[in-house]
Amino acid sequence: MSDSQGFKHVGLITKREDQSFEAFVEHWLNVHSEIAVQVPGLRKYVINPIDRRQYPDSPIDGFSELWFDSLEAAEQAFASPVGQLAFADVPNFADQVAVTYITEVKRFEQ
Repeated sequence: MSDSQGFKHVGLITKREDQSFEAFVEHWLNVHSEIAVQVPGLRKYVINPIDRRQYPDSPIDGFSELWFDSLEAAEQAFASPVGQLAFADVPNFADQVAVTYITEVKRFEQ
């Protein structure tokens, strides 16, 4: 019926108030993502910007998805020097980040 597909770290992100949406996405895509993709053990990384000018009721400006083999692999990755560098960069583009850990279950994929 369903298969577990690993461990996912999701960050729900609100941009800094002093930034335009374009500046938020530019930093996230061209600076932060360049650090994040170097985190050891990372299997997949996706950013999902949500432009609140188009969707004004959205409580967030975007969310990130980071896939790892396990919770333990994610914890080790974030404790690494690159993981710490990624965390240190977050205030450069985000005001708030709510993090949740998810075990992804796929029910359908084409």
